[in-house]
Amino acid sequence: MNVFPVYRLSQVSDEIIDRLLKRSEIDVSKIEPRVREIIEGVREKGDEAIAEFLSGQVGRSVRPEEMVVREEEISEAYGKLDERVIGAIKHMIRNVRRFHEVQMPRGFEIEVEDGVFAGMEVLPLNSAGLYVPAGKASYPSVAVMTVVPAVVAGVPRVAVASPPWNGEMEMEPATLVAAHMAGAREFYVMGGAHAIAAFAYGTGLVKPVEVIAGPGGPWTYTAKKLVRDAVRVDLPAGPSEALVIADCTLDPKVVAWDVLNEAEHGPDSSAVLVTTSHEYALKVAEEIDEAVESLIEPRASYVRENGGKYSAILVVDDIDEAVEFANRYAAEHLLIDSINAEEIYERYRGKLRNFGTLCLNTPISAGNYGLGPNATLPTGGYARLYSGLNVDTFLRKPTLERTTGEGLRRLSGTILALADHEGFPSHANAVKIRLERSATEK
Repeated sequence: MNVFPVYRLSQVSDEIIDRLLKRSEIDVSKIEPRVREIIEGVREKGDEAIAEFLSGQVGRSVRPEEMVVREEEISEAYGKLDERVIGAIKHMIRNVRRFHEVQMPRGFEIEVEDGVFAGMEVLPLNSAGLYVPAGKASYPSVAVMTVVPAVVAGVPRVAVASPPWNGEMEMEPATLVAAHMAGAREFYVMGGAHAIAAFAYGTGLVKPVEVIAGPGGPWTYTAKKLVRDAVRVDLPAGPSEALVIADCTLDPKVVAWDVLNEAEHGPDSSAVLVTTSHEYALKVAEEIDEAVESLIEPRASYVRENGGKYSAILVVDDIDEAVEFANRYAAEHLLIDSINAEEIYERYRGKLRNFGTLCLNTPISAGNYGLGPNATLPTGGYARLYSGLNVDTFLRKPTLERTTGEGLRRLSGTILALADHEGFPSHANAVKIRLERSATEK
């Protein structure tokens, strides 16, 4: 049996489709009580609660001050990295910064009517707490994707948290270097729900922030959900996923590796190929089987596990049916694999709506590692409702209002009519008295 099962979409059972659409839906109900306890523990005991948890992670007694990354540790992290990796991080930062700088909105003021002016300011939040996971691997790319938009937005205080690395009280070196090169200047070795609670409510060593962003596992996800009344949080970003639409014009081997791009992230990741030929689907399935044999562990095991649960190859009658399914799936990463990818997108522009990012005959990894757009994207179908991480996550847009005397007089009829209708005499009198005083002064 193939690692990725092949189904005809029109004939597959509702049970299988439901499983593919839900993916590894994060079931927070089982862990939510424990996460709530962690958050309350951090609120009550502060740094001591976090240090106690970290002691269990690294197997020795941890002092709270060890959570704070020192300047010398940053210098040491640079020395641990290969120049090739440092060069790649620099290149990635340059491209991601360039893209996000264009995203920055501008304030404005318009004259709505004679003497009536309305405007908008664009202001950064004062502080951001960014989370970079470090469980299954090193993720300097996540550090870049979270720090760059905060820095471009103008956030003056950018703090980064990541769990202990290799059982030691240190931040993973590439993550630390990437975050520092991108512009962060405050770093903490702490992870999961404890880090989210520290950022949300503050401790002796960690000042609270105004926004928390960054992907993570179920504990991080749940903690962000529970603290969102105290702090802004970014978006639902869970296990990695992709949907690939292929029209059989590319080499099946190329498509197979595109499908595996996100499937290799973890056992709870998912990848779905939608194609217009059963024969082609079988060829890609065979290429996937062969490719998996060449993968290192634990990547091969991850693919085999999610291939039997959340991943599959679906055969459809035409691209119309593929687009319809893609909108239902609402993928984090959507890839059109075709020599005619741009033409297909133009044909379905406006109809193909639900995706975090769209790759046109371009590997997903190009976006993961620095093409420009942010790779922290909504998962689990939330691409219907959310955009990926961007500068807006770190901005406020308060508005401005002003009138000239003549402008207020021109608008007064509308104001007084609606104030009287809604029963707010002070609303009306605030306008009347100003107009009366203005007339007297003349």
